[in-house]
Amino acid sequence: MADNNKTLIQIGKELKELYVTKSRLGWAYYTTGYDFGIQEANDKITDYLKDKKRFETLCSIRDNAAGPEEKRRADILFKSFESFHLSDEIVKIAKETQILTNKLSGILNSHRSHIDGKEVTSLDIQQILSESPDRELRKKAFLARAQVNKPMIEGGFIDLLNLRKDYAKAYGAENYVSLSLEKQDLNKEVFTGWEKAVNKKLPELKRVRAKYAKQYLQDDTVYPWDKDYIRSRLAPVLNTQINMTNFYDYIRTFFAHFGYNLDDYNITYDLFSRKNKSEWGYNFPIETAKDSRILANIKDRFHEFRVLLHETGHALHSYLNDPEKVVLNMGISGIISEGIANLFGGFMSKPLFYQQFFGDDLKAVEKQFGALKEWQKAHILQPVPGILFDQRLYTTPIKTAEDIHTLKRTLDQDLGATAPYGDEPVWAYRIHHTTHPVYLHNYFMGDVTCAMLEKVFKKKAGVNKIEEKPEAFARFLYDEVIAPSGLYAYPELFKRISGEDFSLKYVL
Repeated sequence: MADNNKTLIQIGKELKELYVTKSRLGWAYYTTGYDFGIQEANDKITDYLKDKKRFETLCSIRDNAAGPEEKRRADILFKSFESFHLSDEIVKIAKETQILTNKLSGILNSHRSHIDGKEVTSLDIQQILSESPDRELRKKAFLARAQVNKPMIEGGFIDLLNLRKDYAKAYGAENYVSLSLEKQDLNKEVFTGWEKAVNKKLPELKRVRAKYAKQYLQDDTVYPWDKDYIRSRLAPVLNTQINMTNFYDYIRTFFAHFGYNLDDYNITYDLFSRKNKSEWGYNFPIETAKDSRILANIKDRFHEFRVLLHETGHALHSYLNDPEKVVLNMGISGIISEGIANLFGGFMSKPLFYQQFFGDDLKAVEKQFGALKEWQKAHILQPVPGILFDQRLYTTPIKTAEDIHTLKRTLDQDLGATAPYGDEPVWAYRIHHTTHPVYLHNYFMGDVTCAMLEKVFKKKAGVNKIEEKPEAFARFLYDEVIAPSGLYAYPELFKRISGEDFSLKYVL
């Protein structure tokens, strides 16, 4: 048993080093636009995973595992190795997919939209959507995001979808969605009832939108370019100008409430927009508990702290994991990762964080965030249409751009109560469809997990809010979630903590 675990850990360490190299190259590509050999790094990983003798050793250990922990390690590694030993066709498709994904992510990273002939960044667009009273300008800004649809299609996005579909077929899976979920220790049954829940919520959503449309738009329809504007009218504090050169001091002060000293961790921040840099927010957990890097794009608005708190939550999570549990760390669910990040991101709208900025006017700020509650409650299931779009790209015949547009429009209108708009819907700008397919559910399920954790902690600690005992919550988070999260598949971990199966009831 000891020898088997030693072998598994050694394989894990060797594989981890290969991924560390790839992650460093990914950081360079996403922050500068320069590719210093990502495909070569992918090829080295492929060569390692294709090793027949290594795979046979792994299978033998898996078949004769001495206990649940050894079995879990073997299962985690098996999922990485298996596809490279089924057929040459799978290996060939996987490489073609890697190459095309890298090409398309480069198109996304370097793309900049234009409004009335002027180049704008994602930050410019966001500020217009949030702050401009000019509804026509907001519409132009929102639709400017669709400008990347065409270059992505021309660059081969539909070919990428087909490669992933071919991969699943060669694998023998029902489809690419079921294959992806299986590798995430999930199955499609977890999504059962989601559309029904959305449909049940739609009357409330429409009522709330109509109410605020009349109040702030002198209209009865809320379009996608109106949502952030309404939010900012309900809580103007979101657009408060902040000197972001001191961002780290604010974040460090906040995390200290939980007993975390960010100075103890090697976290790199790259936060200001520039040419060829990705306009999304990412955490690159280069090496567990050793090197974590954050890419974001901020300017000077208070609401931008949400992404900084979210990504710092990712970085902190990396440092709280045990680097010696190298294989088990590979098995940590993306739902847990995004859930922890979302949890800390959510503190942007709580006094524990914003008291640093608005200490003289806490009651007024609290009232503004309170005014958002009805809007947020009505929109609690808003991510579902996007999650289903993310999945149905692989379960729907897609031959042309119009097929994608029809799918997006249908889901937005039927489940998002979104009125038809523009010549084409906004979709390709969201990089997850290119680089992290069948992933968007992690954010929403992470929110459900956060709601569950908050409920369980408050009951155990006898408090009404997490912030009443932040250090006790940090210990709870570590003991109940972080420490065991690699050992258990997500559904099992959720049930161990809550005593129940995963359910949307925690956010409804």
